[in-house]
Amino acid sequence: MTHEEFLPYHNHHVRFKLSDGRELSGVLSDTLRQLDKKISDTAYEFIPTINMIEWKQAEQKGDKEKMKSLAVMMNISNIVWVEHLKN
Repeated sequence: MTHEEFLPYHNHHVRFKLSDGRELSGVLSDTLRQLDKKISDTAYEFIPTINMIEWKQAEQKGDKEKMKSLAVMMNISNIVWVEHLKN
């Protein structure tokens, strides 16, 4: 997917499938690009569903190291389909 194709799913709880066949769920955010303009516009920070509560608690405490440890870099160009999940 391109950045433009992914916009409706940005910062939402989603389920998606990667080109390697894996299905994942969580939140994808483009905060990586906001910090470093050299990063591709398809590089997103991914917080897996299983880490979302702990990530949010770390965010409320301002614990950036913990937040960083709970997220990984994901290239959305490897996503073949995506759908919103109901909260």
